[in-house]
Amino acid sequence: MPPQNGQNITNLSGTWVMDNGLSNNLDAVFKLQGISWIIRKVISASTATLKITQGSDEDDDSPSCAPTEWMKLEPALAGGLEGTPEKRLLTWAKFEHNDNLFGRVIIRSHYVSGQRTEDGRVRPLIEPFTKVVSKPDSESILTEAVVLAPEATGTEVKMDKAFIHDFIRSVYHGWTAEQVRISKPFLAIGHLLTERLDLDGGNSRRGTAFDT
Repeated sequence: MPPQNGQNITNLSGTWVMDNGLSNNLDAVFKLQGISWIIRKVISASTATLKITQGSDEDDDSPSCAPTEWMKLEPALAGGLEGTPEKRLLTWAKFEHNDNLFGRVIIRSHYVSGQRTEDGRVRPLIEPFTKVVSKPDSESILTEAVVLAPEATGTEVKMDKAFIHDFIRSVYHGWTAEQVRISKPFLAIGHLLTERLDLDGGNSRRGTAFDT
């Protein structure tokens, strides 16, 4: 359920359900990541959920004494198959995670700013590490402008903490994945969390959508 004070990228706490009608087929992505055919079939036939908890901890060792913000992810599939819970610090610090589906990975996550375009959409201000494009002159899916809720962006041309940027590297399987998490309104649902993904190792571009 959405939090009482409104949904935005700094307040995603709740349980999100994957909307297969709004998401790309992820079978090719999972295959590139070394997931077996049987597990991929189980995933495709199940409803995926993602429980997110966001918070912050006081950090006395921080030069600014600012709280360290974090995001805990608990993925699961209908039928009892659960992913490995993980707690990501939103500081761009590297940490190693041993996932029961993807194996050992190194993850970095942080908030990134957004830049308003002339048509009122907002573009993530990142320089992607993963160079995957569908056409030679096309831009990365990670930097495409999107519509955000007015209350989340205000009237500023540039805004802080507009998106969450993740970079994930497999320790043993050679792939890297990079994604931008976007929180935006969606009339038919109320609110939508989308994850735009570029996977290096097979030139794959995918998007997944979750709703509360």
